[in-house]
Amino acid sequence: MLYPAELRARETDILSYSAARGMIRGPFAWEILVRREVLEDEIARLRELPYSLWRDVVGREVVKTARGRDERDYRLRVTAAWAQPELEDIRIVVVLETPALHRALMRQSFVVTPDNQFRE
Repeated sequence: MLYPAELRARETDILSYSAARGMIRGPFAWEILVRREVLEDEIARLRELPYSLWRDVVGREVVKTARGRDERDYRLRVTAAWAQPELEDIRIVVVLETPALHRALMRQSFVVTPDNQFRE
C-alpha cells in the first residue's frame, strides 16, 4: 500500500524504499532484454571459435565481464564439457551472472561437433 508521501516520491525513491523494507522486485522487460543481448553477443563470439580450441579447454571454466547497454557490468561464466562420454561433441554452457553476488540470471548452451557444426 502506498502512503501519501510515497505517492509524491520519485520512482527511484519508491524502489529504494521498497528494497530497504526487504521487498525484491522482479526485473523489468527492458532489463531482461539487455541481459539477453549480452548473453547472445557472447554466444555469437564463442561460436566463432574452432573445435580444436574447445577440445583444449574441456573441463575448465572461463570467466569474463561484459558491459550491457544499460551501463551495468555482467559476469559471464563459460564452461566446456563432453556432451556424451562416447561422442566427441563438446557442450558449451554460458551463464550470465550478477558480478557482485554471482547469482545466475540466464543460461544458454550449444554443442560443437568435431567438424565445427553447431547444435542446440
